[in-house]
Amino acid sequence: MGSTQPLWEDQKEGRWFTRIEVTTMLNGAVLALPLHVVTGRREGPTLGIITNVHGDEFLPTTAIRQLLSEMDTTGMKGRLAVISVANPLATANFGRQTPEQHGRTDLHEVFPGNPRGNTTQMIAAAITEHVISHADAFIDFHSGGSGGRLQARVDYSARAEEDVKRRSFALARAFGMPFVHENDLTGTAAHYANGRGIPAFNPEMGGSYLGPENTALYAKQAIAGLTNVMTALGMLEGTVKPPRQLHFGLKSRREIRPKNSGYLVSLYERPDDLGKLVKAGVKLGEVVDIYSYQVLEEMAAPCDGYLFFSRYSGVVGAGTQAFALAEAATSAWLE
Repeated sequence: MGSTQPLWEDQKEGRWFTRIEVTTMLNGAVLALPLHVVTGRREGPTLGIITNVHGDEFLPTTAIRQLLSEMDTTGMKGRLAVISVANPLATANFGRQTPEQHGRTDLHEVFPGNPRGNTTQMIAAAITEHVISHADAFIDFHSGGSGGRLQARVDYSARAEEDVKRRSFALARAFGMPFVHENDLTGTAAHYANGRGIPAFNPEMGGSYLGPENTALYAKQAIAGLTNVMTALGMLEGTVKPPRQLHFGLKSRREIRPKNSGYLVSLYERPDDLGKLVKAGVKLGEVVDIYSYQVLEEMAAPCDGYLFFSRYSGVVGAGTQAFALAEAATSAWLE
């Protein structure tokens, strides 16, 4: 799958923008994906990036906009190829999935896609053809969706072949977040890229509606992380030394989800709460019935673990992830 030559083949140093047509919609509009390309003065690798695979996760694309506008191409090698809105239909609907009638509708689960599949699969096939197939490294950038979320980690695929897993892990560390998570990314763009021998990972940072201070914090971290990865790839001058990071896998991940819908009163709502060691039995929050005002349940840490995901106080549905810990006994600090 994939075109012989990239769309940006003849583009010289500088910035270029185009739209990749996918299909025609019932309202007569053409569904198209926005592609931004920034090319450096000297030859080098191509870093592919996609954002808004889930339509309500818009923090990364706003940070990337700033990065692209400030990038000095005279000192840059290679190019950035960025699809700034990977699922325009989900984004227009401000939801996670494509609003269509048939088939699997979560773009995060259908790669490499199918040009004759449903609309979600067509979108994935276009991304595969025009970006992943021409990338030397790849980032599928996520954040929390609607509702405030605190998170600052990078996921890489547990199912990749050892060599590409090693290279993906190195870039994940270079990104510079405090948590590095070996996760099951089956069906994702990053996992498909791994299958083609391309190192890839998924940052998960911040969320929507965090307020000006935390939004600015996560945007700054996102730009720094992308700059670190470009440096690690040799696209920018300099060296990268990852910070102290907690490395954990699926067996170490402990999610705390409410059994009842209601108003979550979270006791961990600050970015610096991430990374705290929480002892087993410590209260994380409670769910209040907004009708009767009764406390429906209390949520506590199931083990000693490091907090790597937390929600702000707000309305939650039953079964929604509210908190997540990396079990201390089976996680490791990387210096």
